[in-house]
Amino acid sequence: MIDLNDRQREAVTTPGDVLLLGPAGSGKTTALQRRLVHLLRQGVSAYNLLVLVAEYGHEQPFLSEVRAANLGPYAQLNITTYNSLAREMVSLFWPLVAREAGFAAPHRPPTFLEYDMAQLLMWRILQPLQAEGAFAGLRLQPQRVVSQLIDILNRAAFNGLSLEEAIARQARAWKHDGDQLKLLADAAEAAQRFRAYCLRGGLLDFSLTIEVFDRQLVGSPVFHRYFTERYRHVLVDNVEETTHAAQSFVVSLRAACESLAVAFDTEGGYRRFLSADPAGAWARLEGLGRRLEFDASYTSRPALRHLAGALERFLDARPAAPNSEAAPAVLAVVQRRYRREMLAALPAALEAVMAAHDVLPRDVAILAPYLDGALQYTLRSALRRAGIPYRLLRRRSSPREEPRVRAWLTWLALARPEWDRAPSPFEVAEALDLSIAGLDPARAALLARHAYSRDGAPQWLPADRLDPAIVDRVGPAEVALAESIRAWIFDGGAELALAAFLYQLFNDLLGQPAFQPDGQPDPTGAAICDWLVRTASRLVEAAPALGLSEPGDVGRAFIDGINQGLVTANPPDLGEPPDEDGVVLATVYGYLLSGLHSRVQVWLECGIMGWWQTPYQPLSNAFLLVASREEATWDAQDDIAVRNELLGSVIQGLASRCHDGVLLTLSDLDRRGQRQNGPLWRALQGVLRATPPLNTP
Repeated sequence: MIDLNDRQREAVTTPGDVLLLGPAGSGKTTALQRRLVHLLRQGVSAYNLLVLVAEYGHEQPFLSEVRAANLGPYAQLNITTYNSLAREMVSLFWPLVAREAGFAAPHRPPTFLEYDMAQLLMWRILQPLQAEGAFAGLRLQPQRVVSQLIDILNRAAFNGLSLEEAIARQARAWKHDGDQLKLLADAAEAAQRFRAYCLRGGLLDFSLTIEVFDRQLVGSPVFHRYFTERYRHVLVDNVEETTHAAQSFVVSLRAACESLAVAFDTEGGYRRFLSADPAGAWARLEGLGRRLEFDASYTSRPALRHLAGALERFLDARPAAPNSEAAPAVLAVVQRRYRREMLAALPAALEAVMAAHDVLPRDVAILAPYLDGALQYTLRSALRRAGIPYRLLRRRSSPREEPRVRAWLTWLALARPEWDRAPSPFEVAEALDLSIAGLDPARAALLARHAYSRDGAPQWLPADRLDPAIVDRVGPAEVALAESIRAWIFDGGAELALAAFLYQLFNDLLGQPAFQPDGQPDPTGAAICDWLVRTASRLVEAAPALGLSEPGDVGRAFIDGINQGLVTANPPDLGEPPDEDGVVLATVYGYLLSGLHSRVQVWLECGIMGWWQTPYQPLSNAFLLVASREEATWDAQDDIAVRNELLGSVIQGLASRCHDGVLLTLSDLDRRGQRQNGPLWRALQGVLRATPPLNTP
């Protein structure tokens, strides 16, 4: 275990309530972890301890600290998020709250909807509304519309608002825009239909779970007695990343618990897109018990903090300070005319920086506002050519982006012509290419063109009816494997239930040695199979509640949900396995929320507007709905202020998680050929002029 400083030791041993304040990397979370161990050593039962973290995955460092302390059994120690705790408590106290919450059949057990199942239900509600003309003129993909409709419900619940209050708040902000008001009215109708359906069927999506917990349970004397008798000591990490509802719950524990320790990152609030309310957290907890300020930095040197300060002053239009102390934080600049040239030059510049500062690849993070497919491919190819290992930090991926998921859906649709989802010849060719080792895309397309037709009813010719010349061009061995797929689909798989079809498609056919390169095992295929089977099983289980009464309805919903990007819960780890010793590739927010620190950061494409932009949210504005915001207006100045504030917060967060310095990259033209001169690049000019850093050729 690392040694603690005086302030950390004080945080560990101070009795009662304590508030830990400071930037990232100042030792707050470490102090909380040691406080947990200290309580266990003092004889506090793990049963009486609750640790609330802001993100899934953040519980692992706490568990590691407890394991390292060798304190014996701690199975009843609860380290969780507020959202998971709310679901657990609603399930436990369901008979106490169901009738009061408005459920039509309170005597029946609840059905909790995962995010993907909630999206499917919202999609079924949205389709007839769109057929009636709702959301006309809204230029968003269906998945984005569904996501924003669910966001309205979630953000209302997180901020203690009713659905009507959330819509009314946004309507007041857009009162002079008739088109926007029409969209909000359509959104209100869709959200109300969704909520009514849930109450009739005993369904709890994320928003309804939070609302029931916040409104019915937290104030209940029965629940309060149970909860405070069990949890005598509560520790909360990164409270600035939590919502109004979570903060209200934490505040409600102050008088009842023996101790409440809360860590507040003074430069945080990165989950504001997800309804985090750092301003509200500060207002509620400023006077909490003993206040301990952490000002040391274990992860950043002074030049990085000066860099962040200089950039923030520029964004806030404050007078500039001398930039000489900030300039050493910039280790190199890679600037080219085109993005592909910049990405090609990056590995050499990165190797030079790593050599100069004795940095290993695992101590480097390459960060961008977003990592689109083209950028990922080009960047990863450049790193591979240079022999630099890497790992992609994913926060959420869409399974439809994995080609073999699409391929297996093609085989499923082909086996069920009655579902009316006949694949195109292109989809069949892609599925053949991805299913048969050694079959390239050109020969797969040739085989699909001559063997498959969907004129009228889909038809796939058996191998003995193909022109021998086509068989020779494709290859007899590959045609034989394609024939085995055809035979299995129409004979062995035709009568199988949804999950069984997907399971046996891999285990009985595509996972067999004949279909694998050199007969090697296929761990990625196994992961895809596992995810598809689990997702199909959950959909079949939830089908009656979703109004899917026939197997065909379930199958069509399964295929459409994945293809529309609606089914995204717990996707498999796709593609090549990550190299834990490699450079981290991540989006800016993914990196900030991961808890990672690096010696060197690469800020990719510093000139693009993506560093400054916020998501397009015409139906659900997270910043307008946050509980701590008093103004009911929203104009261009508010939008600019939020963008500047968020970019300043991002810069502070990145700087506090970087030890040696940053490598900046820029292409004069973006991928559309437009000149780049975004706010981040403009803010950097004063620093770059002060002491020009190495400009890598």
